[in-house]
Amino acid sequence: MTDLSSTADAAILDAYRAHYVRTFSAHGPTSRGVDWGAPGDVDMRYGKMLEVLEPDAGVRPSLLDVGCGYGGLLDYADARGIALDYSGVDIVPKMIAHARAKHPSARFEVADALALPDAPVADYVVCNGILTLKLEASILDMDRFARRLIRKMFTLARRGIAFNMMTSHVNFMAPTLYYKNPLEIAAFVSGELSNRFRLDHSYPAYEFTVYVFPARSQP
Repeated sequence: MTDLSSTADAAILDAYRAHYVRTFSAHGPTSRGVDWGAPGDVDMRYGKMLEVLEPDAGVRPSLLDVGCGYGGLLDYADARGIALDYSGVDIVPKMIAHARAKHPSARFEVADALALPDAPVADYVVCNGILTLKLEASILDMDRFARRLIRKMFTLARRGIAFNMMTSHVNFMAPTLYYKNPLEIAAFVSGELSNRFRLDHSYPAYEFTVYVFPARSQP
């Protein structure tokens, strides 16, 4: 019997790969190269991702960047003196090749995060932008893909995860973007992952960022 969810996931990943190959070929290692707004907007989102780091994260916490692109998050962290034991995975080989050449001391791999083993690999796992885009996927298929990816991120992280999505609290929806009600995502996170989470819907963009941390033991 065919696994319809796996088939749908593969179709979504194939569409992502083709889309980002086009944007990166056209615009290179820039915000347009990853189809992600103006440079200032990109920096704002990188900052939001790094807000997952807790005050006691340590001198050099490990971080896995899912959909890392050309390593822009590491560029942002380095420029601000934020030391990370960084690794990134992406499905676009040209982006990974650029990231490896620019950051030889970091770890970059061409890989599908969903195919990684179900075991912690980093203190923190982040996913910036991937779950804002659905392209031609149906809402149902994208819902399944998004929840599967978020669950996977949580299994890969020891200390916490961060991801962003387009908010449904808008008066216009682009057909290729993926919009979700923040309350629905809060219910999913608290019901399936952990009751220790934070959702930031306060910054000037039509999106929100979610931070999820392992639940603390009851006294």
